[in-house]
Amino acid sequence: MEVVLWVMGWVTCIGLVVSIMELLVGYRLIHSLTKQTLYSGKFPSISIIFSALNEERDIEAALKTLLEIDYPHLEIIAINDRSTDKTKEILERMKANQSRLKVFHLENLPEGWLGKNHALHFASRKAAGEWLLFTDADVFMKPDTLKRAMSYILEKKIDHLTIFEHHIRKNIGLKMLLLGHYITYSLVMKPWRIRFPWSKKSLGHGAFNLVSKKVYDATGGHRKISMECMDDLKLGEIIKKNGFQQDTVDGRDFIEKEWYKSLGDMIEGVKKNSFSYFKYRPIGTLSVILGAFLFFVWPFFGMFFSGSIGTINGVNVMLMLLMSLFIAKKFRLNPCFALLYPIGICILLYSVFNSLIATYKNKGIIWRGTFYSIKKLKKV
Repeated sequence: MEVVLWVMGWVTCIGLVVSIMELLVGYRLIHSLTKQTLYSGKFPSISIIFSALNEERDIEAALKTLLEIDYPHLEIIAINDRSTDKTKEILERMKANQSRLKVFHLENLPEGWLGKNHALHFASRKAAGEWLLFTDADVFMKPDTLKRAMSYILEKKIDHLTIFEHHIRKNIGLKMLLLGHYITYSLVMKPWRIRFPWSKKSLGHGAFNLVSKKVYDATGGHRKISMECMDDLKLGEIIKKNGFQQDTVDGRDFIEKEWYKSLGDMIEGVKKNSFSYFKYRPIGTLSVILGAFLFFVWPFFGMFFSGSIGTINGVNVMLMLLMSLFIAKKFRLNPCFALLYPIGICILLYSVFNSLIATYKNKGIIWRGTFYSIKKLKKV
């Protein structure tokens, strides 16, 4: 047993050193929109598309920022996807005297579709833009966001650009969970790799997926991923798999949203879609949960062992705290939260496990008010 613990400690140490080195180099490769110079030629047309279901709380304020975007040849397509609150009335009122805003109301959901995917597909058929920007109904953008983003696209000759945004975070528990998410996101997704053709890494963010309409149509768009819960990631995946150029930039000075309002909201949100990331495979999901626990959390127990086992685990704890501090600063969290990262990781692992249990207990998921059986989801 001691040999196993000793080997595990050294494997974790090597993994941490390699990961930290790649994090330091990788995030330096990601361009910041703040530093982007504007294109001097003619900008291509863009259609901003979002789907809203019961978004009366935030949609008016968020949509106002989209209507104030300084970009030529721009249209905004808002889809009210079966809302039962005041979303429909707000959109109808806001489209008055707004020639750039088009509003459509969907009352029915066809078989074989998730609601959001169907709404975005529907809007893409109505879009006149050469480029399609898929975003969320609660996203706030600054007026020069699109000019800067498109300038980067034209400069680098990119087919699909995604941006990671700033998250509004008001709850301490939520901040701990988000830190756990930021750490695993960085180590698993490796966003700096998506630009390289040799890498299989791909990416998509719900707040900002800007893609050429020709590329979107060529890959099958949302029709291709009609039953995928993680539509933003899957859209990026099919674009990359089809050989098109993809990249991401840091747009936290230009885009923000309140991804979740509380710790409970995020746990509930993760419950609906995190199991789908593992393709609804329980053994694979449990293996990842166990592996993550041993990698991230076990060293805090292991450092209390005597001898070399305690020493190497103590080193691992220090390395993890350094990594957590780097990620916290990178994502604009108070550095003090780096000390609490084991709690955030444990909550995250619990959320993924909860997603597995809930999906099997309910024999499926409820997404936007519609039940989808696990049998249908597994066929995706």
